[in-house]
Amino acid sequence: MGVRIHHIVTGELESSLPVSLLNSGAHPDVPHERRLPYGFRDDIVRRDGSTHSGVMVPVPVWLIEGTEETILIDTGLGDIDEVSAMQSRYGVDFVASRTPDQDLVAGLARHGVRPEDVDVVVLTHLHFDHVGNNELFPNARFVVQRDELPQASHPPHFCMFYYPEYAYKIDAVRDRLTVIEGDHQLDPAVRLVKIGGHTPGCMVVMVTTDVGVVCLTSDVMYNYRNLELNWPMGSFWDLPELMAGYDRLRDEADIIIPEHDWQFLQEHPSGTIG
Repeated sequence: MGVRIHHIVTGELESSLPVSLLNSGAHPDVPHERRLPYGFRDDIVRRDGSTHSGVMVPVPVWLIEGTEETILIDTGLGDIDEVSAMQSRYGVDFVASRTPDQDLVAGLARHGVRPEDVDVVVLTHLHFDHVGNNELFPNARFVVQRDELPQASHPPHFCMFYYPEYAYKIDAVRDRLTVIEGDHQLDPAVRLVKIGGHTPGCMVVMVTTDVGVVCLTSDVMYNYRNLELNWPMGSFWDLPELMAGYDRLRDEADIIIPEHDWQFLQEHPSGTIG
């Protein structure tokens, strides 16, 4: 059996159309329905009872099976109440939710893996929904780009989705951080590629499988509309860098997997690639 990639969902977050697509994807040559992400709806109810348009997107981690070590990509969404309270302080009232079957430990167990079995955790970037369960993995080393660390520890006021209150998630594993700069061959089948764009040190994961080179895009691409329209999401650090990354993904990958889109399960119903 070759290398396989398992999609494990750790909860859901609300995403507005301007976050999903820069400028809401508005363009005279793009019909309205063509730019709406999969699952877009008009009835998302927030904690204050108000109703909004948007999409509830999955927050996945990716378990890589068949490599020399047990590798997990990101640690997903942490405690829902903590996340909601933290975001609310900064004026972000998007819905965060988790169903019982979206528990990370249970999701790993479905593939015969316990948290203590994980050897390597790749933190593609350090936004709150990618580091929320770091403390669950006592035996893992954590791989991160050097350019991510300043934002996670002391984020500028204008940075989206980094929160100083969440710096403890990095502090909890600081003695096990492997800090890299640029591209890095993690395993014969797994290559980390620094793209930036979305955040200063955002990286994608290229995995060689029996069905080709699969790119796990992290938040370089939120959804399939970003991929299909070549249109970025609305949360970015360096837009030219991000769009250059889109070109690189297309050049180097056979299958491109956007990070936050339930359409993934329409394309890959088993939740596994490879």
